Amino acid sequence: MIPQSDLYNNEIICAISIYSVLQHLKYISISKALLIFPIVSHQGSLDFLKNNNTTIRSLEEFIIKKPSYFSNYNERYYSFLTLSINSLLFLKEIRLIQIQDSQIILNEQESLKLEKDTVGQRALNIAEAAPKLATILTDNERNLYLQLRVKL
Repeated sequence: MIPQSDLYNNEIICAISIYSVLQHLKYISISKALLIFPIVSHQGSLDFLKNNNTTIRSLEEFIIKKPSYFSNYNERYYSFLTLSINSLLFLKEIRLIQIQDSQIILNEQESLKLEKDTVGQRALNIAEAAPKLATILTDNERNLYLQLRVKL
């Protein structure tokens, strides 16, 4: 039997997370893309980001408003690192992205239609959170990793 966490946090959901953010940014560094799923996989963070009443201009502001959401971010980052890399490879394989010089570029010639019937409510919630997450990820990647306390 497949563990529930493997079904809940799989490459497709992670790929949709990265793709949804890319739809707003058009391109992103690989190192920033690896930060996406550990944020949206946390239910509190996802609910906060998808809330229409939430205004977030930076990661620093997010951490100040919800510090408990980031207490185990380093562990989540490393737990989902392989999943995130596999999801990037999947997106490249189905030609939704290109990877050039450590940059992930959205292939605007192809698209992925996100509907509840095909991808589920969780994926739609992640897509709703994507604009705010995209705003957060415009910051310098060194600063993002420092604020998230990812131990490299």
